[in-house]
Amino acid sequence: MRLTILLIGTILPCAILYAQKHDNTWVIGYSGNSAKYGHNILTFDDGSLEIDTIPYSIAGYHFNHSNSAYSNADGSLFAFFNGIQVQDNQYLPMYNGTGMSVKVNPNLYLSASTIPYGSTFIPFPGKPDSVLLLYASLLYIEHDGLILDVCSEGISGAIISKGSGQVLERRFAIIENDTLIRGNVITCRHANGRDWWLLSFKRNTNKYHRILIDPEGFHLLEIGEVNLPITNGANTACFAPDGTKFAVYNAVTFLSDGGVLDLFDFDRCTGMLYNQIQIKGRGTYGGLAFSPNSRYLYHNKLDTAYQYDLWAANIPASRHVVAVYDGFKDPFSTTFYMLQAAPDGKIYGSATNGTRYLHVIHNPDEAGTDCQYQQHGIQLLKYNDFSLPNFPNYRLGPLDGSPCDTLGIDNEPKAWWRYEQDTLDALAVEFRDLSYYEPATWAWDFGDGSPASSTRHPQHQYAQPGAYQVCLTVSNQYGTDTHCKTLYLGVTAQDNPVLQAQVLVWHNPFRERFAVALSANLRSPALRLYDAAGRLVLEQRLVFGVNEIEAAGLPPGLYFWEVVAGGERVKSGKSVKLAE
Repeated sequence: MRLTILLIGTILPCAILYAQKHDNTWVIGYSGNSAKYGHNILTFDDGSLEIDTIPYSIAGYHFNHSNSAYSNADGSLFAFFNGIQVQDNQYLPMYNGTGMSVKVNPNLYLSASTIPYGSTFIPFPGKPDSVLLLYASLLYIEHDGLILDVCSEGISGAIISKGSGQVLERRFAIIENDTLIRGNVITCRHANGRDWWLLSFKRNTNKYHRILIDPEGFHLLEIGEVNLPITNGANTACFAPDGTKFAVYNAVTFLSDGGVLDLFDFDRCTGMLYNQIQIKGRGTYGGLAFSPNSRYLYHNKLDTAYQYDLWAANIPASRHVVAVYDGFKDPFSTTFYMLQAAPDGKIYGSATNGTRYLHVIHNPDEAGTDCQYQQHGIQLLKYNDFSLPNFPNYRLGPLDGSPCDTLGIDNEPKAWWRYEQDTLDALAVEFRDLSYYEPATWAWDFGDGSPASSTRHPQHQYAQPGAYQVCLTVSNQYGTDTHCKTLYLGVTAQDNPVLQAQVLVWHNPFRERFAVALSANLRSPALRLYDAAGRLVLEQRLVFGVNEIEAAGLPPGLYFWEVVAGGERVKSGKSVKLAE
């Protein structure tokens, strides 16, 4: 056994669980020299997706396959990482955060940025002022000048101060001088509710490293073994949200049997894997994600998306096709690649090319096509090159009553929810519970005097327009929590402050183009642009997400715009077009 000890600051007791919105802000993008390149900023502040952007000239930063980010407990961005360089919340290089990974062979194009799921951030257990960055390196297996395989030589770490926003320690070895499967820096909360597990398979073997991360540092425990070897390839992996399952997919070759999906049960007390199920099939690039209720595993494989039911008696036989690539291009194919569960209870997917679209699984807790896998359902303003951030489940608490539930931390529930209005009936609302830390009961107060509902994900029909304060109270044996917010239903869009905040128009002034971002599901939304004389000069249908409005053919001057939906004006304003 090898033990690495890192001591920075004071070790503080941890007896309660907090909001932990560390996955609230996503940064994805692509470098380039035109206005279509830059960074998309995705946030989930109120339980629903909102999209913003910054130009590449500010970020100076390129994502490839490797991507990770970390937000403060309140959801504000703290840092993000592409496998090479750490950036801060001002989108600038963090002090001591450049050159985090070194190419083994500087003559090769490949670098640490090409490692899928190659890095992640976690809070340093017991050290609230520090954040840990974990990331993989690249190792090239060569013979006579030819690259035979690409894998990881080890996993490194860095300690970042939340107070100073600086990298305090960098590039220290967690696993070194070993050949590991490429990437897959995947972590899971220990069953004590404070510490973390990091697993890493040794290349082309049935052996894996177990690293326990606690307030003293990194502990390399005895090597674990599974029944069948994990062959190195274009690897992706993830833990189930409840920490009971671990999955890893390897695209070894592109042959009919060149893709291998391995599924395991996971013991959060010991860090051990067991009950291996190995499923072979067509080999190609792909991604993995578990549903929020940990019942379903989603598997992207280039042009086909699958769902497995982990509660089925025969898991391989439960495979169900939930999407087949529809041929959409922007300008390249939007085929399926990475997957990442989001704080809004949905799962988002990237494409295998640089495009301006994300796929989205709207109801991942539902069986089969009821999960609503929507291809290119989210339009971005800037191109995204392959990646999505790699997040663990930060809101996984202790395994109450287990042998390693030893720290006195309880799963005190935290209430959280979102809602969606019916596009045809503004008074029909579907509520989606997003609460965490194991709530056992739900009580919804719809704010209209109707009886409370104990259904976890209720639907409610309001009788008349108005503003309603809706509250969800969740409880379990350890506590109770309530979260309230005001819904504006059936009132004019101009009098709805929530809807106003979900419609953004920028830049002003503009030259060749501007953008309209919708973070609300509106009925038949459209933008109308009028010149200074009040003549309609441009009309364009809008979609959820960021819409780019081309205005290069219009003369310079003052313009008035309005966003309409369902025959009603939602928001209006004016902008100035400058000479091109």
